[in-house]
Amino acid sequence: MENIDELKHQTNGKPTYKLTQANVYVSPGGFHYIDHLDPMEEVSPTIDGSGLTDAEVTYIEKSLQSNPERLDNQLAAVKRHLTIAGKKALDIGCGGGLFLAQLKAAGANVTGVELSDTRAFYAKTKYGFEVVKRTIEDEYWKNFYGSFDIVTLWDVIEHVNYPMATVQAAARMLKPGGILLIDTPCRDAFYHRFGEFTYKLSGGRFPTFLNTMYSAKPFGHKQILSLTEMKGLFEAAGLEVAELKRFHELSFPYSFYLKKLLRSELLVKVLLPFVHIFFVIFPIRNKMLAIGRKV
Repeated sequence: MENIDELKHQTNGKPTYKLTQANVYVSPGGFHYIDHLDPMEEVSPTIDGSGLTDAEVTYIEKSLQSNPERLDNQLAAVKRHLTIAGKKALDIGCGGGLFLAQLKAAGANVTGVELSDTRAFYAKTKYGFEVVKRTIEDEYWKNFYGSFDIVTLWDVIEHVNYPMATVQAAARMLKPGGILLIDTPCRDAFYHRFGEFTYKLSGGRFPTFLNTMYSAKPFGHKQILSLTEMKGLFEAAGLEVAELKRFHELSFPYSFYLKKLLRSELLVKVLLPFVHIFFVIFPIRNKMLAIGRKV
């Protein structure tokens, strides 16, 4: 497998896809990534909750954590591989903390990792568990290697600067027999493939779904992985692949994606009922779930 982290410093050629919010490069091995890295040295470990407005709370509760099916899928994935009661869990990129709150209610000892001040403060004060505002690659975590039974990266790996380093750092946190769970958009899926098709067919004028999948904004989507790449990341981190599959799930309400794609409130209102019906009939497997066990 290519060292996909090293490829991020080798963007001397032309991008394969020039999108609205990012340029996407494709390596000889097929890895898709953008030419942007977030300045992580600027992240302070101090959680400042002064910016948590009513509008931000509404976004966390009504958008970020508004999909109950997503939470059910996450809990079910954990339960398929171990019991929760009495376990230590670490959620990297815990957002508003709802998933960890559910694990805590089931008897787990939980810790969150979150780089957003407002979300870290919300999770910590709302649910009463520890939230650490440091990247998982930080030296801070050395004292916690081998401490956790459950480590999760829900919709996170597509946002990080160096996915291989992140997976390896997350794996170091596991006890023997512990599990790492990752879900993320999948490149071996209809949306990405259709976006590539329309881009090439139109000479770049109509990227369709690709425009919603990559972004050079802070903490935007920097890479979309394939199943094969994810398997390689797990193996490089010393994890045994316990489960690897595609499944249907949207992180946000359908209207969120329609607004990004169509940029018209009227079209969103007209099409939204048809989109709901479409996904009931055709549950497109747009994401992947990967679960690895520490051997």
